[in-house]
Amino acid sequence: MSKQELMFHPIISSIQRIALYETKARFYLIGSNNTQTRFRVLKIDRTDPRELVLVDDKVEYNKTEIHQLLDMIGFGNRAGRTSGFNKLVSAFGIVGFIRFLEGYYIILVTKRRKIALIGSHSIYKIEDTATIYIPSDTSKPQHPDEQRYLKMFMAVDLSTNFYYSYSYDITHTLQMNMAPPRKLAPALFPKPVTAAVYRSQLKTQEGGEEEVKTCMCKTEDDDEDIFETWKSQLKQRKNKPGESPRPLEFGVRSVPAWRFVWNSHLLAPAHSHLHPDWILHVIHGFVEQSTLAIFSRPVYVTLIARRSNRAVRHLHPDWILHVVHGLVD
Repeated sequence: MSKQELMFHPIISSIQRIALYETKARFYLIGSNNTQTRFRVLKIDRTDPRELVLVDDKVEYNKTEIHQLLDMIGFGNRAGRTSGFNKLVSAFGIVGFIRFLEGYYIILVTKRRKIALIGSHSIYKIEDTATIYIPSDTSKPQHPDEQRYLKMFMAVDLSTNFYYSYSYDITHTLQMNMAPPRKLAPALFPKPVTAAVYRSQLKTQEGGEEEVKTCMCKTEDDDEDIFETWKSQLKQRKNKPGESPRPLEFGVRSVPAWRFVWNSHLLAPAHSHLHPDWILHVIHGFVEQSTLAIFSRPVYVTLIARRSNRAVRHLHPDWILHVVHGLVD
């Protein structure tokens, strides 16, 4: 592959808006960029009462394609006389996943407020979150301590001093973020596979037109089949006549300073299964920006303070109290 066929650029997360849809069998998270022109789909299985089962197809859809996909999933669930296909909540990012004694919960940012601007990068403060139980089978009695642990976790007020950015790494200093990529130990990964990339790849491999099969929706709860059929249709697309193949694009994302990522534990169950565009690194600390006038020109003064999630490592063992839950003879 020639140098002209590769394009490298810094990564800006495209997932800034999320719509959570539910069926009886699974959750669908539809993520999009701020202008809602690029979309991703994250599927979460709800039939497993204890394990977290995620499916990220890592395909990027346009607005027409995502609407067609949602229509087909909705039609399949209506035809199957199931509980339907409903929009549950709108959000701005995924904080993470957590499990106590039963199944997993997903934590979403439902309200945000822009608190600072560094160049073209916005920094947001979390204003409100939603914690949603994933398993759909709630008929069996829960562990008696499940709600107690949930209330203890909900006592952490995520609307107080928790910040994040879609495009600026607030876990590093400004000097580190402005350094050349090689000094940041970058993680190199392919950009999202788009319909155009699929067309260029298939045209090179097969060199001919191929008839696209029509999706046949069954009269039962078959949103899984609809999802897979739609992905196969997308893979079968070709370049339009006279359209030149788009080059494969790669991006460089810096590795965060994990000791300042407050939700690192919440991201652990899903981090290796998700495209980086879904990952939101949240810090606990303080962010403030003020404007000063110097010779009639505005100057922004920004203060970012980060609290380490490993503070216990710096304490003498005499200060640490280990608490266990259970029976003691």
